[in-house]
Amino acid sequence: MKKLKNWKSYVFVLAAGILVGVFLFFGVANWNIKQSEPQVSQTTVLEQLRSASDLITTKYHYAKVGRYENSLEINNWSIPLTNKYFILTYEGEVNLGVDLDQADIQVTQNKIKIALPPVEVLTNTIDEKSIEVYNESKNVFNQISINDYKEFAIQQKKLVDEELKEKQIYQVAEENTINSITKLLQIADGIKDQYDIEVTFKN
Repeated sequence: MKKLKNWKSYVFVLAAGILVGVFLFFGVANWNIKQSEPQVSQTTVLEQLRSASDLITTKYHYAKVGRYENSLEINNWSIPLTNKYFILTYEGEVNLGVDLDQADIQVTQNKIKIALPPVEVLTNTIDEKSIEVYNESKNVFNQISINDYKEFAIQQKKLVDEELKEKQIYQVAEENTINSITKLLQIADGIKDQYDIEVTFKN
């Protein structure tokens, strides 16, 4: 009888040991799985956005006819016979977007909130190959220089910026930015189907 009790005790201890081992095994395995799962943080979200920064920008193409005119002056009086001018056509493209480094990103258990800085002009480039000169002066007293073309380009870019405001392109760029970021994160590994995305602009 004593041997039987000892045998039963042995079996019980063995079974308990096996159960403990099983729990420990699956506990460690589950912990390792969780550890191996990608962790979503502010940094990973920002990296996702940076990797697709071209998709977040809004492009605005324009074609213009511009005229530049200038005369030599003395005390704000134009000197006769020194007028110079040129008329040309050109095309350009504006890229509007946001400075992602200024974005505030918050990641909670099931939500990613992004507050963006205002939309700004990232680039405004005139395509040099598109430039065609239709008329220009040949004044020996005041010849056209490369600086005149540079000044003309600066003036025209300012006019384009005013056009962006008048046509509410900045508002269009805001909507495009929100939609692009939301769709981008909704298909990103480790984020899709796990987080709600909320994108806004700072006041």
